[in-house]
Amino acid sequence: MVFEVTTWLPTQTEGEIHTLRPQLRRGPEATKFVCFCCGHTVLLRKHISGGHYFAHREKAASEKADCLYQQERGLSLADLDRLRYHGQREGARHVRTKEMIERILCADPGFAKPVIEKVWTSYADGWRKPDVASIWGGLPMVFEAQVSNTYPQVVAERTDFYRVQGALLIWVFDQLPDSDWRTLHADTFCSNNQHLFLVDEECVTISEATGQAHFRIYFQRPEVEPFSRSDDQRIVLRIIQEERCALVPFAMLSLNADQQTAALFDAAEEMRRARHKVLCAEAQAKGDYEALKISIGELIQSNSPIDRKNVAGWAALVCAIESQRLGHPVGTKLANVAGVLNLVHNKHPAFFPHLVRTLERLNLDPPEQRQGAWRHWVEDFFKGRYKNGPIPRPHKGSGRLLTWLYP
Repeated sequence: MVFEVTTWLPTQTEGEIHTLRPQLRRGPEATKFVCFCCGHTVLLRKHISGGHYFAHREKAASEKADCLYQQERGLSLADLDRLRYHGQREGARHVRTKEMIERILCADPGFAKPVIEKVWTSYADGWRKPDVASIWGGLPMVFEAQVSNTYPQVVAERTDFYRVQGALLIWVFDQLPDSDWRTLHADTFCSNNQHLFLVDEECVTISEATGQAHFRIYFQRPEVEPFSRSDDQRIVLRIIQEERCALVPFAMLSLNADQQTAALFDAAEEMRRARHKVLCAEAQAKGDYEALKISIGELIQSNSPIDRKNVAGWAALVCAIESQRLGHPVGTKLANVAGVLNLVHNKHPAFFPHLVRTLERLNLDPPEQRQGAWRHWVEDFFKGRYKNGPIPRPHKGSGRLLTWLYP
């Protein structure tokens, strides 16, 4: 059993402490208390000014072991954090979390046989002993069960250590934080593309039943939602963080050892997509396309002039896709989504083929749900007709942008 002296001693009465003091002095085997750092036995002593503390039974032994807790030797905050972190690792929660991680990895043949607490050494950075280590697709993987208090310096040191070793470190928690996130939860979440790894018995059960490693992942994904502007009632978009906690197969994750990330998506890139959609809706709602033109130029990395008609067509295309996806007439104050789809067909013929194909690719326009004029126009499109003539040539360049915006 490992405990924090500064919090444990105040829980003891004077009588309990004075009962323990002689027991510790009787001999090495009697009610043994040992120093966490060096493992040598300790005694209880009393400060001159009052209060009690533990001291090494044999000062020479602690000096020989170069113990960090030698009398008159001060410890830095970083040293204390490292010791406390290791001291809290082997509690019941930590052991249970580590065992669940091991079982999850063992269930998936894509992982090499997991190794528990094998020492990793580095000439420059010393050694580390990860909870669970394995290999996935040639990439060394390290999983650390995290249930202790927040020690950000320790976490940063361990992350850097494994990055240098070419391994990917994943911190795994046993429960989702409540409304008051600890620093470690927040740091881990933000540095891992807004993903937090969790394990529970359901993860283990599904992993063993399917032969695929599953973790429960809490994530926040940048998204957009429609809202009506107060001045003219046009529907535009604003950015939100879509919050989810789901069981995810490990094979679905993108892994990056250099950045130390294991995630379903790149949060920064998702935010970039969301901002571009907002710009498209604002441009169509206001009829002002300058900001959107700049954004498109940055995306395609071009300083060449972009025709205003094409920018307006692109805005109408994105608004139509978002309208169908979200169920609101985005960028307009039209009565329904069909009106936004029809707008692309009627006013932006070069973007109409992109609209039909993208809705089909995203499964946003099932044939059985098409109605009215839109149904007729899509049927004509697949027959090679547009307004009783040939299909317009799709706007060049929009295909690449669509692939980025709707991967």
